[in-house]
Amino acid sequence: MCVDETNEMSGMPTALEGIRRAEERVQRAAERLARLPLSVDGATEDVVDLSAETVELLEAKNAHAANAAVAQTAQELERHLIDILV
Repeated sequence: MCVDETNEMSGMPTALEGIRRAEERVQRAAERLARLPLSVDGATEDVVDLSAETVELLEAKNAHAANAAVAQTAQELERHLIDILV
C-alpha cells in the first residue's frame, strides 16, 4: 500500500510496480532464451539453462497474476468507497 499526497491509501501504485517488474523478468528471460545456441555440439559457452528459465518465466507469470489481482481488488475497494460516499 502507498499513501499519496492526499493521505489516501491505494494499492494500485504498488500493484502496477509489481506488474512492471514481472514484465521485466519475462523480458530478461526471453533475452536469455533468444541466445540459446542452435547446436550444442561441443559448445560449452553461453549455454542456457532451460529449467532455470522455465522456472523464472513461471515465477514472473505468478507475480504478474498476483499483482493484477491486487490492482483489481484496489479498484473494487475504491469503487465501493465512492459508492458509500455518494
